[in-house]
Amino acid sequence: MTTAQTDNIREEAVNTLLAQLLRDYGLTARAERRGRDGVPDILVELKTGDTILLECKWDEAAGLLENQLSERLADYPHTLAVAGVLYPARLKTADDIQADLATAGDLRWWVHGTRGAAYLERSIRTGSAAGLADQLRALPLELEGVDRVVAAAGIVGYGVEQAARQIATHARIARLIADIIAKTDRENDRGAALRIAGLALFNALAFHDRLAAVNPDVSAVTEAFRHQNAHNPLYGLRGAWSSICESIDYVPVFQMAIDILDNLSYAPPKLQTDVINPLIDAMEGTRQLEGHDLSGRLFHTLLSDAKFTGAYYTSVPAATMLARLVFHDWPPGVDWKDHEFPASLNVADLACGTGTLLMAVAAESERRHTTAGGRSAGLLHKAMVEQALHGYDVQLSAIHFAATSLAMLNPEIEFDRMNLYVMPLGAESDNVSLGSLDFLGRDEVAVQFALSPDDTGVNALEPERVGGGGSRGIAEGQTARLPNLDLAIMNPPFTRVHQMLFGVVPPAQRRKMQEELSRRLRSRQASATAGLGAAFVAAAAPKLRPGEGRLALVLPVTLCTGASWQQTRDLIERDFTLDMVVVSHDPT
Repeated sequence: MTTAQTDNIREEAVNTLLAQLLRDYGLTARAERRGRDGVPDILVELKTGDTILLECKWDEAAGLLENQLSERLADYPHTLAVAGVLYPARLKTADDIQADLATAGDLRWWVHGTRGAAYLERSIRTGSAAGLADQLRALPLELEGVDRVVAAAGIVGYGVEQAARQIATHARIARLIADIIAKTDRENDRGAALRIAGLALFNALAFHDRLAAVNPDVSAVTEAFRHQNAHNPLYGLRGAWSSICESIDYVPVFQMAIDILDNLSYAPPKLQTDVINPLIDAMEGTRQLEGHDLSGRLFHTLLSDAKFTGAYYTSVPAATMLARLVFHDWPPGVDWKDHEFPASLNVADLACGTGTLLMAVAAESERRHTTAGGRSAGLLHKAMVEQALHGYDVQLSAIHFAATSLAMLNPEIEFDRMNLYVMPLGAESDNVSLGSLDFLGRDEVAVQFALSPDDTGVNALEPERVGGGGSRGIAEGQTARLPNLDLAIMNPPFTRVHQMLFGVVPPAQRRKMQEELSRRLRSRQASATAGLGAAFVAAAAPKLRPGEGRLALVLPVTLCTGASWQQTRDLIERDFTLDMVVVSHDPT
């Protein structure tokens, strides 16, 4: 839009342009027509189902805007937020208001109130339309995300506990199901194993529910569960999950749950329904938590409780911040509008756990793509998952959860492959495997056995790749490869070597593994006494492209001062330019 008659520029015209910009940045936004009393200037609908109302004025009309915002808050008491936007007066004299609005960095906005309640104090932000879009997208989290996620985590946690308790009442079934987790995760505590199994079942139910909402060929969860027979209430659910695996290829999400269902089907029919019903209740009670931030936080709020997995994972806020810092002014001179660029990167997490950091990289790439005006977010996400992102871990359940997290970002996308690997850990005869640390001094790790997609019994030294079409074993003689990397992003275990291995493998194996790790570290800049974090840095650093690669790490603060970390500090000083150190003093 260009104009020579600047006096005739009306707010309604600018509102239409702002709504178009918000749509360009991936939001559902529409500007209302002039002259409709009681209708907001711009209505934004979020993926969470929430709505945000924007009232917009020129700078000099800020006083009128306050009154209008209060009226909207009273008229729309159930909307998530009512916000005000002020346009700088200089736009009135713009030769090309559309272009100037798109590049303006001096828009001002604030949230006036939420759910009918006005804020006594407010934070006025200044920035661009892209910055406004970022805040609107994050408002569910900013305004009530913690409360919603904590409440939802309580609902799911209760459902998982109830399911695990029901399984535990049948000794033989409990042993069969716990053995699945013991084989894949080396989880010897039966109570913890049954909770992981319950979480895997909930995970499958929730993803099934998400797929049914976007795919007409997928039956609803409750519909599938109603298709029971008197002897096997799980028949319909098992059939629905098998059909999804066969026709849509979400095997990484469902295979573990199917194996748990198969063992649960040996239980009396009432026990089967008593296990599934609380998980369906939890699914229905948390269905409204849509989108990367909320569903991701729900998942990791649960997993941050070590009773579910025995491990601690990266928080979503920390992962999001790290991903944003990683891509700040890097790589230089790239066009984020081109969806093929991010997919051309090689990104790896050698201790990926449930995929939080990989998910954050994918989400940040999509955010930068849409902010740059890109229109191919779906294609970008598919290409990122299939080509760019590589995850390695020693726990099969964590890798399955990682596959689900990446798929949950857009359940309409079908993936042909995922570069997610379960790494071997253990010692048999002279063959010693150290999980992802096998990449110390090696580009490839040999695979000893092919793994059938229908078999979740994983040998301690049997690596497995989880792909879009299933948990794919790699034929004998082939290898799992760590490619040359543009980015290694990790939150490796902080524990000392003996703590990591204690209770995970038998003492005789543990001793061999300790000796093998010490041997490999002697020729590299890392000390075994510093803990596993130093070893992971030593494994990843040589794989980064010289002069181009970037390392982004979550490490203990002793990295900065501890004597045992001196070799790691020397490695950073010798081979890297240190960009930034962020230190947290939060005791939790």
